[in-house]
Amino acid sequence: MQADRTFNIATLIEEQKTGRFAAGLLFWCFLIMLMDGYDQTAVSFAAPAIIKDWHVARGGFGPVFGAGLFGTLIGSFIFGYLGDRLGRKRAIIIGSLFFGALTYASVWVTSLQELMLLRFLAGIGMGGVVPNSVALVAEYAPKRLRATWVTLMFSGFSIGAGSGGLVSSSLIHRFGWPVMFAVGGVGSLLVALLLIFTLPESAKLLAIRQRDPQMLRKLITRLRPDLKIPADAQFIAGEVREKQRFVLKLIFSDGLAAITPLLWIVFIANSMALYFLQNWLPILMEGMGIDPRGAGLITMMFSVGGVIGGLVLCRFVDRHGVAAIISLPVIGLPVVAALGHGSSQGWLMLAVFATGFCVVGAQYGLYAVAGMIYPTSFRSAGVGSAISVGKIGSVSGPVIGGLLLSMHLPITQLFYAASLLFLVAAVFSTILALLYRKRFGETPGVGAGADAGRGSLVQDA
Repeated sequence: MQADRTFNIATLIEEQKTGRFAAGLLFWCFLIMLMDGYDQTAVSFAAPAIIKDWHVARGGFGPVFGAGLFGTLIGSFIFGYLGDRLGRKRAIIIGSLFFGALTYASVWVTSLQELMLLRFLAGIGMGGVVPNSVALVAEYAPKRLRATWVTLMFSGFSIGAGSGGLVSSSLIHRFGWPVMFAVGGVGSLLVALLLIFTLPESAKLLAIRQRDPQMLRKLITRLRPDLKIPADAQFIAGEVREKQRFVLKLIFSDGLAAITPLLWIVFIANSMALYFLQNWLPILMEGMGIDPRGAGLITMMFSVGGVIGGLVLCRFVDRHGVAAIISLPVIGLPVVAALGHGSSQGWLMLAVFATGFCVVGAQYGLYAVAGMIYPTSFRSAGVGSAISVGKIGSVSGPVIGGLLLSMHLPITQLFYAASLLFLVAAVFSTILALLYRKRFGETPGVGAGADAGRGSLVQDA
């Protein structure tokens, strides 16, 4: 080994033992996802109090919810590209500082128009954090654990989203609705500053872009402390397309011409259901006669169910790819349709938990599958494009919900409308699963779109 100086990073990652490096990476990405999730839903939990304070119509919050999610659409695309150019770490930190500052600024808004503008701008940063975090974790995860790691990381989003229910039920009656934005803004800024010193850059991306060989060597030493890495070591990413410059047509090339659009459609349908429910549940629960504290706690169960659903699903995604996602929309369809017939708070908590299990769990699986499909050279852009297109559903779901509320439709009909989205997701995820298996074979993540990682640990220089 001393005579050889060229190391295959993909093989080093595949043969790693899960230790301090992996735990640290997952912890910090989990933490920023937690703040991202909290900040995205803070306005939903603040909305009932703002409606009473400002004497505005419930339907008026549709554009506010939509503006924030439209910002995430733009941010996912822009920061997905920047993450491939500037690095995952820089993109995550810039996005976190951006949405943290703008969330904190929402403390002083005095109108829905001001709130809508700040939510849009904050959404740009929020949307930028997700694809780069998914890409970073996917690029350090062994293929056998990639969906599991992405799900563990992304569970922070749902825990953060659900924690808004605890903060709202505990603090809004004492400090008013601005406390929701103060907690999210300060927390996000503190985490972003800590990431400067703790978050690693993608080793594969550094090798592909041929940047900072000393940093790359330090990262590999931390990743594999069991190996002696020479001072003059050379590293290759271990992928087929190591120096390929990203252009949009790449995400449709090499067997992805049908897979990418189908992935987008499933993202749109599932995101529409997810964000319709996530944004409107606190208001809908109060509309069903639940007190504000109870509405916050019931809505929190949506995120709790999502975390558990994602963790249950992740091992199946590692083994079976997108095929594992199909069952959740099928189960979720009747559950969501029955939500409008809830009678007791206990029943609603159980039904909302099951709904979150299905819709948020499926979203986790989609992020993991997107991370498997695209190679390192344009993984962040590929994942970012899927998330960005999926934001069409994220934006339209809350806006359509606002329009339906303004029509004064019965709440049962609102939940019937949401259940139809589960049917769309089930149909198209089935088609996607068939094409995915045909393209990548029995083992998820293996193929031209995934990391090759089949070379020897050390190659001849």
